[in-house]
Amino acid sequence: MKRFTALFSAAILIAACSVATAQETAEKEFASYGAGVGISPFGPSLNLTYNVDAKNTISIGIGGAPESDVPDALLPNFDPLLLGNAAASGSSTWMGIFWRHRPFENQNIGFNVGMASGQIENNLTADGFHEGESVSFSVNYTENPVMYFGLNYGGKPVKGFQVGFDLGVLSTGGADIQYTGEAEELAAHGDDIAAQMTEIKEKFAWTMLPNFQLTVSYGF
Repeated sequence: MKRFTALFSAAILIAACSVATAQETAEKEFASYGAGVGISPFGPSLNLTYNVDAKNTISIGIGGAPESDVPDALLPNFDPLLLGNAAASGSSTWMGIFWRHRPFENQNIGFNVGMASGQIENNLTADGFHEGESVSFSVNYTENPVMYFGLNYGGKPVKGFQVGFDLGVLSTGGADIQYTGEAEELAAHGDDIAAQMTEIKEKFAWTMLPNFQLTVSYGF
């Protein structure tokens, strides 16, 4: 968790510096539309925006990531007696609609709320009950829709290139956790597997998922 916090703080610092540099430009002409790309823990995304006025923006985003290994630094500290040598992989697909509001017309700080639909699929493995064997679980977020709440710092709705940063949380209904190993192991070690699933629910299958996204867009 400490390493996750350090990485998270570093990402915020880098993005904030990038945004600050991008904002040191003269006033530009208002842009009614925009298109951009973003990167977040849930993969790259394509975003299309409509600027209602200088304070309000409606955007549609679609994104996702193919299955890949979750870095060990992002995994929680599982109880080694329950989930020793744990490893995970994950994939995601999503699309959503969002409303960004900037309370002060001449400032770039605002809030972002929205609703998204999609799925996040995780596979988790750990040491089994016999040497050389492993146990496996699926940890999937499939309940739709989910709500998003965040703070945004980025360019004004003007023509040309803009850089923005979003920090927020996804409010989900929680993950569905299933044992995906051998049926014989479940029959023989049902209580142990139930304890493992409880450990996963408490430390890995969060209901509120953090999100930080860096976006580069072009207004026109």
